[in-house]
Amino acid sequence: MLLSTTADAADPPSRANAIAAADAAAGLPAAQDPGVPVCATPPESGRKLAGDMELGSEGHSIELQNSGMRDALVKIRHADSGRLAASFFLRRQEAMSIEGVPDGRYLIQYAFGPALAPDCKSFTRILKANQMPEADDMITQVIDDDEHTEVKRSSVSYDISVSESANVKPVAIDAAAFNAE
Repeated sequence: MLLSTTADAADPPSRANAIAAADAAAGLPAAQDPGVPVCATPPESGRKLAGDMELGSEGHSIELQNSGMRDALVKIRHADSGRLAASFFLRRQEAMSIEGVPDGRYLIQYAFGPALAPDCKSFTRILKANQMPEADDMITQVIDDDEHTEVKRSSVSYDISVSESANVKPVAIDAAAFNAE
């Protein structure tokens, strides 16, 4: 089950200027070149775009909050092979919850871009890409004793942004590493 929440709609001009100034201070390039083709109908936040991960009715959960001022693509990779497990679109200032994640060891990557490309699954260009510094081990534990049976599943939560002040310091990766299938 995927859930998403929305935030504000259009930015007033003064807010847009403040966002542009913050992006410039963070070293991000200016907005999208108007001559580049873009996705005609961007997906809603939380929609799975690609990958071999089959989400179940039971499993682990991953919660993500996009605190950035740009839309993000989030990729979950199998830590052992680097192969793409799943990718999702996450609009700026929105959150999503990925439920039913199967057992595995996963790396979480994310990137910000000015606009989705015509395939609606990638950015026209990547402004900044990061990866969480450690893989997340998501293994179901079953505790079975004389009194009860208990099933424990993992839940991780990340706030993604271009800020360097978060409690988890992501590792910068290049666009090629992020775009790899």
